[in-house]
Amino acid sequence: MKRIAILSFIISALSFSSIAAQTDTLVINHPQKVTIISNDSLQRVVVNGRQGEDDFHYQNTIRLVDGNYESNTSISRDHWELIPSVKVGKSRRDNDGLSYPHYTNEVTAHVGIGFTCPTHVDERVDFSTFKSWEIFATVLQLDHFLDRRERNKVSLGLGIDWRNYRMTDDQLFTKGPDGNVTVERFPLAYEPKFSRIKVFSLTATLRYEHEFADGFAIGFGPVVNFNTYASIKTRYKFLGDKVKHMEKNIRQRPVTIDWMLNMTIADVPFYVKYSNDNVLKDGGVRFRSLSFGLYL
Repeated sequence: MKRIAILSFIISALSFSSIAAQTDTLVINHPQKVTIISNDSLQRVVVNGRQGEDDFHYQNTIRLVDGNYESNTSISRDHWELIPSVKVGKSRRDNDGLSYPHYTNEVTAHVGIGFTCPTHVDERVDFSTFKSWEIFATVLQLDHFLDRRERNKVSLGLGIDWRNYRMTDDQLFTKGPDGNVTVERFPLAYEPKFSRIKVFSLTATLRYEHEFADGFAIGFGPVVNFNTYASIKTRYKFLGDKVKHMEKNIRQRPVTIDWMLNMTIADVPFYVKYSNDNVLKDGGVRFRSLSFGLYL
């Protein structure tokens, strides 16, 4: 009878969308699912989802030990979800052998925005780092969690990438008769604005990530770039008129590999990517890609 009375009290409290613990009160409006698990030594209340937050999770466990009880409460912290995610692949057992809603996989999407800072650059070339940029998107990423606490995961992703390598001094990129890219100086009558190389890629990502604590995580792995398009754009003024000159088919390497390090520190996510491969094929201007920025 005592156990029935306790369960009745819990159910009544949840029906009014509130949970009380000591002097603190947590109000859960419109929970999506409430699970009450009970046996001779353990009682657990699990709440999944609430109004406006599908990923919300609350759990309270009371365990009877030698005539006394231990109480443990966990609650997902409030946060802003900038990137959509979908939980899939539910596992149904925990270490106590009791049913427990735990997801082994998650489908997400991500966006990176940053700057390019080429390395191993020809002496003739002087890139402008903070005027050269990278934008990439992991359109579809599958995260597989390796543990029940979701601290360790392996991710497979497919996406797209734009990279821009820009010069803003008196030099310009140009394509020679053999298709190789070389560097020349603007004629004296020209008023230079910039000259840049742009590379568009389809990407495939494999990465391992470990979350040390809430708001602190590190991931690392390769990104394979299928470089499907590259071009030169040069802008300048001649006799007061604005001029744009484009050249395509500049012999970019068809496949390159980046090594990507992503970190989250105090909930601020950022990335660094570096490639051992030259961006262009042999015979053209030589430089390798290094980029860094925010990874959402």
